[in-house]
Amino acid sequence: MSRISKTRFLPQPPFRAMCSDMRGFTLLELLIVLVIISILSLVVAPRISVFMSGKRSNTLLISAMIEKTFDDSFINNRVNLFVFHLSTPDNELIDFNDTVFSRSNGVSVVNIAKEGKFTESSNKLLQHREFPDSFRITEAILSSGEKVTRGNVIIPFYPQGYSDNLIIHILANGSEQYSLILDKYKKHPRIVSDFVDFEAQ
Repeated sequence: MSRISKTRFLPQPPFRAMCSDMRGFTLLELLIVLVIISILSLVVAPRISVFMSGKRSNTLLISAMIEKTFDDSFINNRVNLFVFHLSTPDNELIDFNDTVFSRSNGVSVVNIAKEGKFTESSNKLLQHREFPDSFRITEAILSSGEKVTRGNVIIPFYPQGYSDNLIIHILANGSEQYSLILDKYKKHPRIVSDFVDFEAQ
């Protein structure tokens, strides 16, 4: 009997004592947590939205459209024309389709209709995209080495699975320079810092 009575009155270990205390949070503690979460959301949320709407999301959008154009040409056995609208406009192609070729600082995908006119792609994922002034498509370098600084640059995507070599120069936030490099046999374009040309490859 003496052993049982001794063990009955032994002090509880700290962990067991803590678990047996099930009072929960006080109203003050809950309010403090809510205030901290509110402050974090006010500070972090705008930064995330700016980041996602900036150069990263725009370069990813161009890459995704190039890859989708590649796939669409192969699957539907047709030639798609990917159009880079440079930030400085030019009306050299406006007679073929004034709606498409009067655009600037964006990308489009077009097809050639039976009448020889350029028509916009019927694929909703390949619709025209325009970029803000903080993300400018300034220049294109063709596979011949020629530099184009105004107007539109058209790159064909063939159903056999190739396009053409091209480098696009992008100026982000007024000072950050990037190059989008398209290899004629590769579906995925590369994006590198700084302006490069074919000799630097």
